[in-house]
Amino acid sequence: MKSSNKEIAKKIKIVICDVDGVLTNGSIAYGNYKDDYREFNAHDGFGFALLKKAGIKTAIITGKSSNAVQRRAKELSVDMVCQNVKKKLPVFKRVLKKFKLKPEEACYIGDDLLDLATLQCAGFSVSVSQACAEVRTSVDYISQKNAGSGAFRDTAEFILKAQNKWAGIIEYYSG
Repeated sequence: MKSSNKEIAKKIKIVICDVDGVLTNGSIAYGNYKDDYREFNAHDGFGFALLKKAGIKTAIITGKSSNAVQRRAKELSVDMVCQNVKKKLPVFKRVLKKFKLKPEEACYIGDDLLDLATLQCAGFSVSVSQACAEVRTSVDYISQKNAGSGAFRDTAEFILKAQNKWAGIIEYYSG
């Protein structure tokens, strides 16, 4: 019998996510220059800060390469960023090895077929509400928030509440 999501989330020491379709709504805008543009959500960004405050590491694994992603990750103090990744599972395992963690201590948030193998390996697998059907049917938790509109923050709060760290976060920011 599989443990409840709350029990699974208690073990999480790192949250790893995709970018397009998780931290963004999946849109990519191209201008006249060589870089592309992405729009990020401040609530999701604060989710990274909340995890860091609670001692939980963060990482990004994305299939594309983007200066915008690198810049956002730096602003958020993301512990590790892996871009231009075609097969995410080997990179996911490399991230875990770097931080000396086991798969059951990792949460992975994804939305599409490129994320399936990684989601199946992670201890706590999460998708956004509009992820493809194959992803939604294979994860432990589906955020009710949309991609690029708070799904990462929703997941961070779920984990922090499961680990009984939420009250301390509230106390810190209200006092």
